[in-house]
Amino acid sequence: MESARIQKLTPRYLTLAFHLTTLFLSLTCHAARPFVTDDARVVDKGGCQIETFYKEQQTYSGTEFWFLPACNPFGLELTVGGNRIEGDDSLILQAKVLLKPLETNGMGFAISGGFYAGQPYVNTIGSFSFFDDRAVIHANLGAIRDDKADLLRGTYGLGLEALLLAPRVYGILETYGIKDEKPTLHYGLRFWIVPNRFQIDATHGEQKASDTAPERRFNSVGLRILW
Repeated sequence: MESARIQKLTPRYLTLAFHLTTLFLSLTCHAARPFVTDDARVVDKGGCQIETFYKEQQTYSGTEFWFLPACNPFGLELTVGGNRIEGDDSLILQAKVLLKPLETNGMGFAISGGFYAGQPYVNTIGSFSFFDDRAVIHANLGAIRDDKADLLRGTYGLGLEALLLAPRVYGILETYGIKDEKPTLHYGLRFWIVPNRFQIDATHGEQKASDTAPERRFNSVGLRILW
């Protein structure tokens, strides 16, 4: 009976549920690819970047495309971007400021906030460097206004980036979630074709089944350009 009920869920409902879970999270619609968990870093003052990625859901025939340009004109990183999920377009606006720059073998802190499809969110960010930046841990705590449920939902993220082959290849591993939903496990590789200028990446993610949705699996590929 429960299996039959889950099968009757429409792709649009699943898209909405997964959207809230993975993209409002710690969100971090502008975490450095391929992380969802955000880091205590911003684009250099006077610089810009473009992050874009394609995600394919394995649980159902759903795809996503994201395009996130950002610039830091005066010490505040500003993102104005958007996405397309199952033919639906959404606008993304975010501002992010460093409270303390991340230092080698030290720590850094930042805060971000913005709007996704008109719904506000805020995220607090801490990053911690070890072994001369060969391993960096990122931790997020935040909240998102869920207009569908008419409530404020807590979010979290915890991630590790590890230098595997200097200076180009990094591994990423993270878990993130939103209150009252199962956490997502996400892992992959980041490769700098031109260090600190042009990056490509690929990831896999998994989320266990809950009372309202089946198990979720997805793959993503992306790129990041800085100048």
